[in-house]
Amino acid sequence: MSKSGQILIVDDDRMVLEAMLESFTDDYAVLTALSGQEALERIKEHPEIDTIILDIRMARMDGLKAANLIKDIAPEIPIIFHTGFAGNYSEEDIDRDYHPFDFIGKNEPPSRLRRAVKNAVQYHRLGNTGSDLIDAARERYGMVGKSRDMRQIYQRIEQIGPTTSKVMILGPTGSGKELVARALHARSRRADREMMVVNCSQKDPTMVESELFGHTEGSFTGAVANRVGYFEAADGSTLFLDEIGELDPATQAKILRAIEYGEVTPVGTCVKRSVDVRVICATHLDLEEQVRSGAFRMDLYYRLKGVTIRLPALRERREDIPELLDYFIERTCRINGVGLKVFEPSARALLVEFDWPGNVRQLSDTVESLIQLSPGYYITYHDVANHLGYESSAAPNGNSGLAEQVWEFKRMKIVQALDRARGNVIAAGEELKIDPANLRKMIKRLNIES
Repeated sequence: MSKSGQILIVDDDRMVLEAMLESFTDDYAVLTALSGQEALERIKEHPEIDTIILDIRMARMDGLKAANLIKDIAPEIPIIFHTGFAGNYSEEDIDRDYHPFDFIGKNEPPSRLRRAVKNAVQYHRLGNTGSDLIDAARERYGMVGKSRDMRQIYQRIEQIGPTTSKVMILGPTGSGKELVARALHARSRRADREMMVVNCSQKDPTMVESELFGHTEGSFTGAVANRVGYFEAADGSTLFLDEIGELDPATQAKILRAIEYGEVTPVGTCVKRSVDVRVICATHLDLEEQVRSGAFRMDLYYRLKGVTIRLPALRERREDIPELLDYFIERTCRINGVGLKVFEPSARALLVEFDWPGNVRQLSDTVESLIQLSPGYYITYHDVANHLGYESSAAPNGNSGLAEQVWEFKRMKIVQALDRARGNVIAAGEELKIDPANLRKMIKRLNIES
């Protein structure tokens, strides 16, 4: 039977090594080492190693020092800390300072370690083949795109997902922040529990506080029964705080306490409840600016920041739009039980050229609307232009030539630039890299109102 990969197990307890060797030899080619120094020698002799299982508390050279030395010679190999004692370090400290692929206590079920090894081996091999990583992101998480920005995000998810690190996801509205959060949760060791999602943009602070921390019956008008808050419901799982920049200062303070002390107090009671929650947050706002202005607490910002993942606007990864378009067409037709519809080349080109202020969400909604509203097999240029708000008279017919379609694309880009520049031709020309005099001629020729 072929092996799924090669792993190195490092532990100074021979009985532990023998037990783990027996556990993994059916699926993997296994090497062992009784010390950190011996591990370094094994890695030099076997560069094909896919994953290292490393004890922390060892004589002569502990696992943390060994991990640093391993990263010097083989930084691409995932390390799983497998220990019963971490010394003076917390799991969070180790995640932050040593960036292991995973951290598993020896008292945890063996299935946890086997799953972690499987994921780590897969990650190591995917990391060497960009196409496999892209395919895996689409299959596992429904994330679509081959641009450089998206490949980097996939790598971050694979690297950070299994840790306990807090993650802050930044990006414009509709760019897919919740999708990234769900992918991080799916890659974590908390994936067997449902991720809790809270939209923090609600206006009523009392209601937000109640949703987060729960409340007791009669604690405020409308509280007709006890309610468990999302922090408590996410115990042992992940809590995703969407649009966290919208929170009022009082709620920010309570979230800080919940994170720092791992406890919450429901509205209407003084009884504290312990929770074990991994927090992932997201916002479209510039939180650093919010901190400078005093709108967001500095201490909470740094507690939440952890690892930052930035999502680009769709117009910044325009090369991904054709693949996203195909994905949404197939999904929409499948969900609605209709035959696969075809977007004419000129219609597809218009969708690619559009700036998508609502980002991926707007593209998805647009495709869904076009498919549901179109009675025919084909989606035409006219269909797309009308849906996006362009004058149908300006849209070429299906038989129009390439030159006419090019001029329509130019018209669209000029209209968008003028809109962003609030009608200022000079500013629009600078954005489009067109001389203002030539731009005015094009505006007149294309009958654009400026």
